[in-house]
Amino acid sequence: ERSRLINTADAAVYSGLVWQARALNFQAYTNRAMVANQVSIGQLVSLTSWTQYAYILARNIDSIIEYFPVDELSIEAAERITETIDDVAVNIAETFIPIIDSINGMLSRTQQAVYVASFAATPAIVREVVEENDERYNTNTAYAVIGLGENALGWQNLVRRYDDEDGLLRKADVVNRSKDEFTNARNLGTSQLIPNAPDVLNLGITRLWLRKEGRTNLVSDAQDGSMQWEWKGKDTFSLHREDLEFTRRGPRWVHRELPLGWGSRHVNGDFECEEGQDRSRWWSWRYSDDGCPRYTQQNRRAEMIANLSQEALDAEYNGIRAYNDLRNLSRQNGDPRLALRLEVELPQSDVRTASKIDGLGSDSVPEDELRSGMGEGMFGTEDQMAGEGMAIIASGELFFHPPDDYVPARRRGRYEIASLFSPYWEVRLTNTPLERRFMAWTLRDENLLTEGASGISSGVEHYIHEREEELARLRGLEQSLQDQLNDTIDVTRRAELETELVAVGSQITHLESTSGNALMLTDGLQQEMAQGVSEAAQIQVGQYEHMLQEYAEQEGEEIVDQFEDEVVDQITDQMQQTLEAAAEEAVESTLNSIIIIN
Repeated sequence: ERSRLINTADAAVYSGLVWQARALNFQAYTNRAMVANQVSIGQLVSLTSWTQYAYILARNIDSIIEYFPVDELSIEAAERITETIDDVAVNIAETFIPIIDSINGMLSRTQQAVYVASFAATPAIVREVVEENDERYNTNTAYAVIGLGENALGWQNLVRRYDDEDGLLRKADVVNRSKDEFTNARNLGTSQLIPNAPDVLNLGITRLWLRKEGRTNLVSDAQDGSMQWEWKGKDTFSLHREDLEFTRRGPRWVHRELPLGWGSRHVNGDFECEEGQDRSRWWSWRYSDDGCPRYTQQNRRAEMIANLSQEALDAEYNGIRAYNDLRNLSRQNGDPRLALRLEVELPQSDVRTASKIDGLGSDSVPEDELRSGMGEGMFGTEDQMAGEGMAIIASGELFFHPPDDYVPARRRGRYEIASLFSPYWEVRLTNTPLERRFMAWTLRDENLLTEGASGISSGVEHYIHEREEELARLRGLEQSLQDQLNDTIDVTRRAELETELVAVGSQITHLESTSGNALMLTDGLQQEMAQGVSEAAQIQVGQYEHMLQEYAEQEGEEIVDQFEDEVVDQITDQMQQTLEAAAEEAVESTLNSIIIIN
């Protein structure tokens, strides 16, 4: 019965924590999916910016070659092809950006739904596992209710919903740092544009080079307490020329930029540039500052023209959505854990013992002596159990376990801090602290701790008595060997006796240290019992009621009512009134029984 009860309690705790681990890993997968979807929107904006730039470049080249005796048909064909490609790219972007954005909204809502469901589902899963293993078992003890309540409180304090400005900007930073090379920087030099060409063509007093620059950013703006989001892409292509000029102050290089191609597209408005910018003054591209953040380093004039001629994509985009992550994001919280402790009880009336075997056992030992045979009452016993039943406490924890923990050599001086962007949450069973066992005793019955302490005291007393007898025997043996050594002159025999003396002395030293550990064990038991009783006395229903009230403001009364029915209502007012008085009596009786041993 005991082994089955232990396995059931372990299975229930493990199953409840596995559900929570899967919920946290789901949060991580959805966070990653939302980041990936944001990057894909950035890629679509980048593509439309690039195709617009390609069309404008082909159009400008077509205008330039009118003054040169070259074949214009191929250039005109390139212009028409790039214009068609640009139209197709815009249609694709305007079709898929709203779809991807709506998927992100669905993921955000699903993420919160799974988190809320896990809050209420864990107690039900734990109880279902216990009932499926054996219908006789129950988890309605006070400690089981408190263990589930503490887990629920820890679950709520572990995760937070980030929908404020700082939280959304943090996720936007993750998105910008997750961009692919094409979205992040589309920069090419002369040698990359023209194979086997130098980066700079040096003609003595003149230097020439080509430069292609472009990038796409996710930008934000806070207005009237709400966040606005915009994906903006820019692409530019310029011919750069530097001429050596001689002035009164001496020779100097004068730089000139000839914009050849440009393109810029954005989705969800353009609030990145300063308001009131005069876009009708096309000559303003000559100035170095047009009020817009720089996306390029060298092609500044081409970028100014791109700012003046940028186009908006006709697509709905709502930006960064709310998401879940750990409440404590500090480096000091690099290894967060969530514990679940459960007490599974089997009432004495349901425990299968020899007295309940049909035809062999009975409720009491028969009065007449059974001399032979297997008659009724042969194995009759008077069953007595502390607390009127058997109970087992199982403990486990949810923790973050990244892959580098399996092979520490891979870390290379780095350590991944826990977050809900990495799906590496696992579970394991742990030992139940002794003070928690004493706490469960106190919650079960005010007299149970005293009775249990008496049993522990007897065990410690027997343990110390056995060690003292063994120590006395070894000391006598040591004295006998020493006397033999003093009376022996044979060299070989003396060597044997000296070896035996060393071995006996080592055993004596070990037992003396063990006796000291027994006294330390007694002191430790005093502290752990006092701590367990103190924790039991401090348990207040108000703690869980406050948690439910706070959670109700976020999630509504339906989940709260369900949790109250399953957890809070089982901790009665009578328990609160009796705990403090019972704790005081139990501590006093327990300490007295242990002091007698010393």
